[in-house]
Amino acid sequence: MPAGPGGAGGNPSRVPPDREGAGGNPLTVPPDQDAGRRPLPPDLARLLHDVRGPLNSLTLHVKLLESAAMDDATAEAALRTTKEQLARLTEMLPAAFAVVALEAASPRPVDLGAIMEVARDQSGGQVTLANTSWPPLLGDEGLLALAVAHLLRNALEATPPGRPWPLVSAKVAGDETLIEVRDWGTGLPTTNPKLLIKLMHSTKRGHRGLGLVTVERIARLHQGSLRFESPPEGGALVTLALPVAK
Repeated sequence: MPAGPGGAGGNPSRVPPDREGAGGNPLTVPPDQDAGRRPLPPDLARLLHDVRGPLNSLTLHVKLLESAAMDDATAEAALRTTKEQLARLTEMLPAAFAVVALEAASPRPVDLGAIMEVARDQSGGQVTLANTSWPPLLGDEGLLALAVAHLLRNALEATPPGRPWPLVSAKVAGDETLIEVRDWGTGLPTTNPKLLIKLMHSTKRGHRGLGLVTVERIARLHQGSLRFESPPEGGALVTLALPVAK
């Protein structure tokens, strides 16, 4: 394993997360609040309530059918699967609504360095910030901090003890600003976004599987994209690609 860019004792000193962003405005959206914990707008809350009605009715009728199928092993198995999938759908719907409810404010110049420092603090671990200066960027600073914090948490959780710290950097490439999160951890099972970005899908115990879905939503709100690579040296490289500031 090649030596990484950071290690114990090698990380730059942290700057308090309340450092002011571009234009003297602080980052106002706490990036540790994932989409599933934010209250829905009233219109989406009403829609979710309406959708839950038929789901609750289906769940009730499955319970009634279970008592009638007690002596039929095939029917019992089918009803058990139906009940499990209904429970999964009941959990997925509010999560999906919460992600869709994310909306970006009007784009404005943001301090990408301040965003990185907040995201690093919210990630809860040791992360190396590679840049000494950060490229200009237009966007919603609260949502961008939320997106980077999710990516850093994923990188930290994939990194076993003794491996280099995850590294985050940013650069301009053509008409894109690329925010890259590199780790030297266990690597990705695939680089296909369709297989990696799935609602309520996580291999980590206690995780709701909203991180990458939330990041992709934020990328789309900024006319950007989320990309995945498996470097030959191991680990993973995840890139949040955003339009260059003009």
